[in-house]
Amino acid sequence: MQQNQQVNFAIISIYSFPYGLAPTSRTLAYSKGLIENNARVSIYLPFPTDNYNSKQNLENNGSFNSIEYLYTSGRYKSKSKLFRAISVLSGYRKIWGYITCWIKIIKNNKKLNIDFLIISSDYIPNLFIFGLLAKRINAKSIFIFDEYPVPIRHKLKNKIPIWKENLYKIVLKLIDGYISISEKLKIYFCDFVPKKTLVLSTITDISRFKNTNTTISEKISYICYMGNMELTKDNVDNIINAFSLITNKYPDLELHLYGRPNTKTLEILKKQVKELNLEDKVLFKGKVNYQHVPTVLKNAKILVSSQPNTLRASGGFPTKLGEYLAAGVPTLITDVGENSKYVKDKIHLYFSMPDNPEDFANNIEYILNNYSSALSVAKNGKNFIIDNYSHFKQGEIILQFCKTL
Repeated sequence: MQQNQQVNFAIISIYSFPYGLAPTSRTLAYSKGLIENNARVSIYLPFPTDNYNSKQNLENNGSFNSIEYLYTSGRYKSKSKLFRAISVLSGYRKIWGYITCWIKIIKNNKKLNIDFLIISSDYIPNLFIFGLLAKRINAKSIFIFDEYPVPIRHKLKNKIPIWKENLYKIVLKLIDGYISISEKLKIYFCDFVPKKTLVLSTITDISRFKNTNTTISEKISYICYMGNMELTKDNVDNIINAFSLITNKYPDLELHLYGRPNTKTLEILKKQVKELNLEDKVLFKGKVNYQHVPTVLKNAKILVSSQPNTLRASGGFPTKLGEYLAAGVPTLITDVGENSKYVKDKIHLYFSMPDNPEDFANNIEYILNNYSSALSVAKNGKNFIIDNYSHFKQGEIILQFCKTL
């Protein structure tokens, strides 16, 4: 690679693009950061991610924020339940996705000369197939991860099965480098196969929070949570319980929950809200449009996130935290994992003890009763993110790291 030659990245993603949850936001942020550091980025999505009845009506390929993307086997899952079941059980969906993605990347590599292939998935077959592809096109492969693998993730087990450990020890030999969200995850995957690793705790597209329309038609005082409401990761029930302890003192304050949980989780949370007689105060707002996220966050009184004290939480870092801080609004999160390694209590934000609704409620009260100082803390948090974790700065770090592989 010549000194001033543009560097070409291909990213393998299994998450909906360009609109989605935390993994999509992270992919968008580091892709944009790489582009602003004069790299070229193309995202390849081997498998369908969206339901056929999606209201977004997006194309299979396009460009978003100068990031080119392509669904190689189609964006939308079949309308037929039978065909969906057959395509999954038979392996057709995976096989066809692998074939179409290989063909497209090999074809584009002849024109672009791909330098780095980032694999944003810890699914072992994906690491194997695309690790081999990187060797085939003579590109360096980077495995980027932000969670422990299943069943530590989702089922909250303490470890993965032995057979899975052994497979990781095989497939990770194909990979040239790692990008980890935390030191703990770096150690975890390096225990299988040691590789040069960049720890990238958070990355935020700060341009989204500049010059945004921050007006909401009906001004309401609300506490805001935004996320996927997956209770094994974000225990939103802790936030609801905490809110119930202070709501009588602040009758005009509401709790707005943004996200699209699965049916079971939504039923659990709605039942909790009903039992606490908070149906008029706790509002399930659904999934918010990507462009509208900064407006929702900036108009909140307090931004909150709660994670339980689990092995899963110990290895992660909340992606939403960077966006919360970039909004310049007082932020309250639980002190789990490596959070306190990067941000400081009452300097950048506020920490609560995990799994403790009383302490969470006390912190909400403290912020509300000392709101002027809370705004100063929020300003510090915003400047901290801009100075240290912007998409441009982190994109530069990623680029320089990849060049050392």
